[in-house]
Amino acid sequence: MVDRPLPPEVAERLGPFYVYALVDPRDGTTFYVGKGTGQRLLAHGFEADIEGDDRRNRAKLARIRTIREAGLEPRLDIVRHGLTEPESFLVEAALIDSLDGLTNAVAGHGTEVGRRPLREYASAYGAQPVPDDAPPAVLIRLSRWTDMPEEMEPGTRRAGNGYRPDSTVEELVDATRAWWKISRDSVERRGCEHAVAVHDGVTRAVMRIGAWTQRADGRRCFTAQPVCSGPVFDAWVGPFGRRVEFASNSQNPIAYWPIRS
Repeated sequence: MVDRPLPPEVAERLGPFYVYALVDPRDGTTFYVGKGTGQRLLAHGFEADIEGDDRRNRAKLARIRTIREAGLEPRLDIVRHGLTEPESFLVEAALIDSLDGLTNAVAGHGTEVGRRPLREYASAYGAQPVPDDAPPAVLIRLSRWTDMPEEMEPGTRRAGNGYRPDSTVEELVDATRAWWKISRDSVERRGCEHAVAVHDGVTRAVMRIGAWTQRADGRRCFTAQPVCSGPVFDAWVGPFGRRVEFASNSQNPIAYWPIRS
C-alpha cells in the first residue's frame, strides 16, 4: 500500500472519481471495493492503525491487520478512473455484486437494479395479476430469508424462514407453513385449501394445506404438499409468479383471497 500522499498530478489524472480494490497479496484475492476521489484510497492504512471498534469497517480493518502481521501490505488496484461520480457508483456496485468474499459492510448503490438471477427480474417485470377466478387461498407474505434452524413438527426441522432466490421447493414450503398467528377456523370457513407464498408482491409457490399443529404460544404450523403443476399452480404461480396487490396500510403477513378492500 502506498504510504505517502499521491503527487497532485497523479490524483488529478485519476479523478475526478475512481474505483479501487484492496487485494490480499498472500493469495491475490480482492477483499474490498470502494470509490473515491483525491487521496481517499490511501485512508485504509491510516484507519487500520487506529484502535477502536469501527463496526461498519470491522471486517476490512481486521483483514488489513492480519496482512500486516504477516509482514506484508495490501495491494491497491485502480479498477477504473477518470469517472464522474454517478459512473463511479455504478462501477463500484457492479463489482460488489460480482465478487464473492468481500468485506464491504453494505452493498453498492442501485441494488434495486443490481445482480439477481434472471428469473427474479422475470418475476418482477413479467408477473401478471392473479386471475379473478383463482381458488380461495391463504396468502402468506415472506420477508427476506433468515438462517434460523428451528423445529417444526416433532422430528422435523427447517433451515430458516423467509424467501431467497435460490430456495429449494422444500425450503420455501417450510418457510411458508410456520409459525403464524392464524386461525384454523378462518381458513376453513373461507374454503381455503391452499396456501400461497408471496414475496415482494409476487407469488412464489402454492401448496395444499394438511394437518395443523399449535405451539404453546398460540402460533400455528400446518403440513403442506407443494403444487407444481395443474390448474391451481397455473392460477397462482404460472411461469413468472402472479402479482398480488395488498392494501397499502396492511402489515399483517396473513391475508385471504379474494382480498377484501
